[in-house]
Amino acid sequence: MIALLLLAAAAGSLSPSNNQPLCVPVASDNLQATTSDFDEHKKLRQALDEPLPDERPMVMLHGKGGHLAEEEYSIVVACAADGQWRGTAVGRQRSMIVGAEFTPMTRAAWVLDDSSGKRLSEAVSRTCPFDRTRSDKSGSVPPPLSYISEKIDVVAEKGEQYSFYVNEGGDAIAALIRPRR
Repeated sequence: MIALLLLAAAAGSLSPSNNQPLCVPVASDNLQATTSDFDEHKKLRQALDEPLPDERPMVMLHGKGGHLAEEEYSIVVACAADGQWRGTAVGRQRSMIVGAEFTPMTRAAWVLDDSSGKRLSEAVSRTCPFDRTRSDKSGSVPPPLSYISEKIDVVAEKGEQYSFYVNEGGDAIAALIRPRR
């Protein structure tokens, strides 16, 4: 519950600039492709009895991590036939005590405002190169306590699929799709 509220609070502080065109970052390097978290979304949503939309285009954000507690969430926005982007967010958490059960987070559902929906539609309609060899080289230090890895999967209107980490140029798209307060 608290975690989804924190996600909403983070969305307000990460509001993307309206001056810059958004796009789906696609790796332009020779590194191994970023794997999809589509199956993780399916498993989590099945465990929480939350369907995965089948509309296209669709943008999904999967987060998982923690320190003294494990947290996992699935944020999905999909463009309906009427052109509206509708989102749902579900998740679960548990303490790292052996045998601890997961506790569901509070489900959130929303409709993107027209401006955010238009920006997201434009973003998923084009790709841009992203050179991961130039990105942050902090892999030599451990992640901070309570770190949650976030990955975005985009299923475009014609079925093309793209996967990238939020820190690989996807932070503005993540800010658009997070639930609002």
